[in-house]
Amino acid sequence: MIKKNISISHIILGIIIISLATVLCINYLDAEIAINVMRFLRTFHKINKVTGNIPDLLPHFVAISTVLMWVVYFYRLRKKRFGEETLFLKLGGAALPIAYLVKTLSKFIFGRTSPRSWLIHHHPLEFHWFKLWSSSFPSGHMLVFAALGMAIIIYYPKYRDLVIIFLILLGFALIGTDYHFLSDVIAGAFLGIITTYSLWYLFEKRKTKD
Repeated sequence: MIKKNISISHIILGIIIISLATVLCINYLDAEIAINVMRFLRTFHKINKVTGNIPDLLPHFVAISTVLMWVVYFYRLRKKRFGEETLFLKLGGAALPIAYLVKTLSKFIFGRTSPRSWLIHHHPLEFHWFKLWSSSFPSGHMLVFAALGMAIIIYYPKYRDLVIIFLILLGFALIGTDYHFLSDVIAGAFLGIITTYSLWYLFEKRKTKD
């Protein structure tokens, strides 16, 4: 289990480190990485063609997974099964839709041009603050799966390494297909982790009061 007595100073330090890493990537790494990735993709026409037509199934994944988790959660409550599996279903069922909402609001706030919009459609590489825009910041896929991964780590710590490996591979895939910048992935992962941890902390606090 995750300890809930993490100090405020550790949280603030984490926010500062992630913020600095994100800013450094935006200013010095993102554009160069995206350009090199696009050069690689254009060298291999078939790979470029396949990666250019990947459907966005994230809304479907969130909707289906959320419904399934809550259905099983209430079934287990009815059967009076109050183990860690039930707690995981509650946390995951809450974290997924909230993470998706955080993703949607964040993209609206930042409105950052995506690598493909910049390199293929030649849109200016900039942030379109508080505008409806096909934003890449933060990565929605990274945010949602990091949120789910955090829920798994909290209740099933033995799978921590597998979760971390999956998230790293997902990050490479998002960057390696030029759908996201490095900073998008870093910010998405951090927001996903914070979303789930905050929910878990609230659930634990409420349980303690009860």
